[in-house]
Amino acid sequence: MPRTIRPLPDGVALREPTPADAPAWAAFLVREQERTYAGRLPDDFGVRGLAQANVVGLARAFAEPGDAVRRIAWQGDRIVGLAATSTAPARWEVELGLVPPPAERELDRLYVAAEMHGTAVGAALFDAVVDDRALYLWLIDGNERAGRFYERRGFRHLDERVSTGPTWGGIPMHRMVREGRPPRG
Repeated sequence: MPRTIRPLPDGVALREPTPADAPAWAAFLVREQERTYAGRLPDDFGVRGLAQANVVGLARAFAEPGDAVRRIAWQGDRIVGLAATSTAPARWEVELGLVPPPAERELDRLYVAAEMHGTAVGAALFDAVVDDRALYLWLIDGNERAGRFYERRGFRHLDERVSTGPTWGGIPMHRMVREGRPPRG
């Protein structure tokens, strides 16, 4: 069961994404990835990233989420953050032989608009999609800000390096894992 959601800045609301949110979700995600990893990504990342986002498939996933938990943070008519967890491993991890995963759940996405850093939007999104089960995530090497955010939430870095692949320009990444927590009560 997700944790209690932290207070949000004025005008920011979290909700589950709907199929109609898929284009905005994909555009926000790629824009924030480009901002976060500026100077490290190939020049055509935006085009390739949007194609890889598969808006039609994303809309289907939003319509039928299964065990995935996703939240989108809106401020007025714009997205200011998003987060998602799902059952692991992802198909690409299996294809690359990165199995078994270090946990049965993965934090797939957590991005917050730069102007919302430090406002508790990231923490609220995290709390909204993460429960007490063990969890892992992939962290692009060099993203120290995100690494500190996850360390404060009980994650530890695994000693591994994997290439992000051609869309991301082969930037190294590694997993972070957080052990499950005993049920409350």
